[in-house]
Amino acid sequence: MLRRRLIVTCFRYASGILLLALGGAGILHLLGEDVRRVEKEAGLYNGVTLTGSGRDALAEHLSFFMLGGLSSLAAEIMVLDATSAWIERDWTRVEQRWNAATTLNPRRPNYWINAARDMAVNASAHAANDSSLTERERTLRSRSFFHRGEKFLEDGALHHPTSALIRVSQGDMYADLNRFPNFGKAAEAYREAVRLGAAPLYRRQEFYNLCRIRGREQEAWELGRALYDSPSQRLPSLLCLLFVLQNQIDVPPRQRLSVEQLFGSPEKARRELSRFEHNSLRFPVYGIKDFLRKQQS
Repeated sequence: MLRRRLIVTCFRYASGILLLALGGAGILHLLGEDVRRVEKEAGLYNGVTLTGSGRDALAEHLSFFMLGGLSSLAAEIMVLDATSAWIERDWTRVEQRWNAATTLNPRRPNYWINAARDMAVNASAHAANDSSLTERERTLRSRSFFHRGEKFLEDGALHHPTSALIRVSQGDMYADLNRFPNFGKAAEAYREAVRLGAAPLYRRQEFYNLCRIRGREQEAWELGRALYDSPSQRLPSLLCLLFVLQNQIDVPPRQRLSVEQLFGSPEKARRELSRFEHNSLRFPVYGIKDFLRKQQS
């Protein structure tokens, strides 16, 4: 409650600053009814979801904010109100405010990322657990919010074609097993993120997602084998997946990594693979059961 009051107070204070700035610029009359009219025309009023064309309309109607650096101030106020709306679980207003913020100041990558998170994660999760809806309604509403978050990141990537951070956020969104995963898109996003300068660890995330896609085992094996050459990438999960993949695609004996190369010893292999066999991450476990059975005999 204290946090909410603080946010509301800050919002009112920031709003007062904006009113003074707009008044000094001779545009105070645009607030009140005129602003509501602008929002309505732009698709931001009465719960209407803003589309791409709506964003263009908003940018046109609110172009006065671009004068004197007021666009950044206005965008920050929209972000502040988005936070207030998030606390109140008013997802329509959350989306409206992020639409406005990203239109007023599209140069901030974190706006696109935070907007996507609020819709694809927070709003989607809230809808998925809304007991007032039927199971079908929960799924449809949750998926709708997810796609709105997805759109924020797509638009953000268009505005920031060299942002590795946005690509990482896309990868994280598509790899989320609790929402609506798309492992192909996740792998592609992580690959692009690394190309744009993201840390090498995201190559491992690309590998993990490729492993989950039926028909792309060879591609996953080749990437995993390349990662294996870097000692810092040799995590137990990667080693277990290499063991599984080389059994899935029947890698020729001379190209295979032996149990000793992967795990150090048959005992360590048995321990790691026993843990991995019952993973809940949708990773394949082909060949593990046979290996463990042979070790016991």
